[in-house]
Amino acid sequence: MKKVLSAALLLLSFVGCVDKQSVLFIDNMGLCTKSMATLHIDALMIENNAQTFNVTPDEFTIALVNALKETNCFVVSTAKVEGEHMLPSKNDYLLDTKVSLSQDKESSEANIFKTIEKERLMMMITLNAHNNGNRASANAKSEIVIDKSKILGIKPESDVEGDKRTLLKNATKKVSIALSNAFLKLP
Repeated sequence: MKKVLSAALLLLSFVGCVDKQSVLFIDNMGLCTKSMATLHIDALMIENNAQTFNVTPDEFTIALVNALKETNCFVVSTAKVEGEHMLPSKNDYLLDTKVSLSQDKESSEANIFKTIEKERLMMMITLNAHNNGNRASANAKSEIVIDKSKILGIKPESDVEGDKRTLLKNATKKVSIALSNAFLKLP
């Protein structure tokens, strides 16, 4: 009887762990030796199709500004500009942003002791930088797959805020690299 209880206790101690798909380190530091443009954050649209995964406009703006600055390719301004005709120079661009959040859950019963649950959090970002005739666009997608399988009905603890930070950081770093590449292709 002690062996059965010990095995059950050992099994339950591992249940509390959440298994996440590994997240790659994305290096966007110092991609440029000097700034190519000044970006003025303009329109921000967040489309949320997730139940528990939410990002506020302020959280997103802070993460995007940080990622763009890390590249050393852009000076970023959050001060409002009243249209393209009010941009100070040809190296100033308005930056329109669209963010799409989604969350999918998949569940199946493996056996009477274990229920397999996977949750996928996904963030897609589209950036459009524009000034009098010049345009640069960038897209990025980042996702995390979390294994939340239940053993004997016990659900593992989850780190919703940590998952959100990881996804937000990875998506903004990817899109900052893509926008840097788009600016390099401009005439």
